Amino acid sequence: MNREDTKRLVQGLIGKQQIPDFGLEETGKTLPLRPMIEKLVKLSETEFGMYAWSREPLERKFDQGQKLRYILEAGRCGRKEAALLKEKYKTGDPDIIARKMGLKVLTPDIPIGGGHVIFAQYVEPDEVTIFMDGVERAERLIADHFLGGLLEHVDVYSILLAHEIFHGVEYRKEDSIYTKTEKVELWKGPFSNKSRLVCLGEIAGMEFAREMLGISFSPYVLDVLLMYGYQEDAATALYEEIMDITQKAAD
Repeated sequence: MNREDTKRLVQGLIGKQQIPDFGLEETGKTLPLRPMIEKLVKLSETEFGMYAWSREPLERKFDQGQKLRYILEAGRCGRKEAALLKEKYKTGDPDIIARKMGLKVLTPDIPIGGGHVIFAQYVEPDEVTIFMDGVERAERLIADHFLGGLLEHVDVYSILLAHEIFHGVEYRKEDSIYTKTEKVELWKGPFSNKSRLVCLGEIAGMEFAREMLGISFSPYVLDVLLMYGYQEDAATALYEEIMDITQKAAD
């Protein structure tokens, strides 16, 4: 599997990833999980933000400085919204917050129909689904590879749910929240067209989850962990791509 194959499969973490159950060509290259997680938890918000930008359809319209400014603003938006909800509901428990917001949280094992596994999704106006097969595979990996300390003993389900709650917040604040109102002009003139940047919501959702759960690492770490539960070589290819992106951003 080359990197374009991996990019096609992983269009962003939670709610956007789709991994075919079978039929992928194996590369034969698999790295051990723990060293990968050890390096991923050390990556910064801006490093993972550049990875998020690599999934943005309009990525080529922006230079690195512009991308960094968007990353920081989206991150601030996510953390601010998490802090507001924690203050409002006096808790950082995603389950309680989802319930108080009136969100329906469904927990089937896998999606019905189709040959794909999706880890989580938000459906407007008030439905969040966490697919538990992926969660359970990831939790087994955490136990088997002694990753609990590295991941600060936060459970995968809570990270997924927190991220999807943010998309519920976006829906409710569609006319005012940064990730929905920030748009770029694709072309000018009498037929001017403006478009949202998809990656902003994903970046903000990650920082929202980080703030809500009080963890120090970026939830983007789960991109590799969740995929490893299904296909180790694909997770290895994704890890190498992330590290390559962050290295290029630093050069």
